[in-house]
Amino acid sequence: MSVVLEHASRDRPGENTRVPLFSKRSAPADAAPLPRLREIGDPEREWISAHVELVTRSSADLDDLDRIRSAYESAVGSWRRINPPERDDPTIMVNAIAMAFGEHLVRRVPLRWVLADDEHGTELALHSSRPAAFLVPAKLVGRHWAAEDLSSVFLRVTAEQMVSLFEGRRRSPR
Repeated sequence: MSVVLEHASRDRPGENTRVPLFSKRSAPADAAPLPRLREIGDPEREWISAHVELVTRSSADLDDLDRIRSAYESAVGSWRRINPPERDDPTIMVNAIAMAFGEHLVRRVPLRWVLADDEHGTELALHSSRPAAFLVPAKLVGRHWAAEDLSSVFLRVTAEQMVSLFEGRRRSPR
């Protein structure tokens, strides 16, 4: 199973693309460089917690992906019904849903929060080295929100891919 790296498009800032995660040895010459990963500290943990609380305060349960999906659909639907020039910046809600989704994944599979630095800045990301997995939840949610995607199927599909990746690891012989 291949795992994808979510990152900002180099050609169109603000747009995300999906690129296979390669080792340095097998990466094509035009592949985007992998970000440098660093451990998160207390400020990042507090930021994640504060954003997660925005979602859990409205009855979403981090162990229940359907509730997180419902929170996304409700928030993007409400935002979409507002006349575009009158809409508030959705960044806080995008980050809140993304952090709740990330925490949901951290509870289900052995991913950890990291800071990912590249030439475009720093992002909170989920990472595992074995099996190799890398996901930037805010970019994932942000891309669908910007497309005014009312369906949260992408959250279910991403969660299933991550769980499947780690289940495959447990089943393989050592």
